[in-house]
Amino acid sequence: MTSFVDALPLPEVAKPVGKRLNSAQKAEVLFTGFRPRSFFRRFIGPPAYAFLGYGNSMPGPTIEARSGEEILIEWPNRLPAKHFLPIDHNLMGAEKGRPESRTVVHVHGARVPPESDGWPEAWYAPGKSATYHYPNTQDAALLWYHDHAMGINRLNICAGMAGLYVIRDAFEEALNLPKGEYEIPLVLMDRMIRTDGQIYYPVSMFPDAPWIPEYSGNATLINGKLLPYLDVQPANTASVY
Repeated sequence: MTSFVDALPLPEVAKPVGKRLNSAQKAEVLFTGFRPRSFFRRFIGPPAYAFLGYGNSMPGPTIEARSGEEILIEWPNRLPAKHFLPIDHNLMGAEKGRPESRTVVHVHGARVPPESDGWPEAWYAPGKSATYHYPNTQDAALLWYHDHAMGINRLNICAGMAGLYVIRDAFEEALNLPKGEYEIPLVLMDRMIRTDGQIYYPVSMFPDAPWIPEYSGNATLINGKLLPYLDVQPANTASVY
């Protein structure tokens, strides 16, 4: 493998697109819109392969918030109707007849009202959307957001549906830590990659029950790119669905 074919990608920082009234209809707060969708991207070098994500990157855009300053985020579902990873319809919430590309977003570690927590059964289908209220009433923290749809969230996250949620406060800023161009977010993840370069999710030996109890990738990614010093072995694709 040739090292350093591509520069380290850095997730873009989400920008506010306007203001709306908060959930109490009393104050205007910053409003940001995201679009869970499919896109194509390279792991390292050409060609490009399919992902699901927020915007055009894996991980998705970084959300920057301040402690005590509430924001609203709209999460419209723009995913394609058919999922490209294997769904086990025996799992609760993934029964046949439900939309394959349903989604709902949970910010892991955030203190939010119940209706904005992204609980697994609050999923919605392509063409629908949800607007969530994030009060940010907590200390500075590095959190992450991810898909949380019942029965398929492991597939959606594997496909790329995750990103960083950063809460900042005055105490952290007084520590004089590296910031701006010197603060580099690093998101480490493991993925199985097929011999053709596409993301691979293995299945069991039972065609009618493809779910497997655990997943361990054969490649380590940093900000969605293969670490250049790894000797990545292709995933066994003998049981590709």
